[in-house]
Amino acid sequence: MHDRVTANRLAALATALDDTMFAAADGLSESAVAALMVVRRSEPIAIQDIARAVGLTHSATVRLVDRLEKDWLVRRLSRRGREVAVETTARGKRRARDLQERRLARAESLLADLPEPDRSALDGLLDHLLGAAAVSPAEPGRICRFCDQGACRGHADCPVAAAEAGTPAS
Repeated sequence: MHDRVTANRLAALATALDDTMFAAADGLSESAVAALMVVRRSEPIAIQDIARAVGLTHSATVRLVDRLEKDWLVRRLSRRGREVAVETTARGKRRARDLQERRLARAESLLADLPEPDRSALDGLLDHLLGAAAVSPAEPGRICRFCDQGACRGHADCPVAAAEAGTPAS
């Protein structure tokens, strides 16, 4: 029973963090926000790679890129064979950064009054939980779709990257 309560609370916290970000999304869907952040982090990026990270079909991702392009948030680059690459516009970069910053600011505000020993314990617990979540082959790229890669302690120390590589995080 206690595990169910803890799981529910963890899920509620994740929802609260996402709600903060999506409240400022101005009509962009969760998939659109995720795609915008994935493109910003990995540009130029192929549509098939966006689809994989966001969890959509190729055709749904093409429609999503169409919408983001219409809103001047991304642009298609010239084709390389059959592959179309996408990059963010200046407006898209600002929008993705602002959405991500809202989410991180909310998380930081929740941590502000947490005593240091509790923060250290939470950090270890989060590393463990993220590593466990990344075990599924479909999960690693999706888990980090909203991440600020610069905020991580480094790729070698990332529990998601470590799980994907099959090595423990340092």
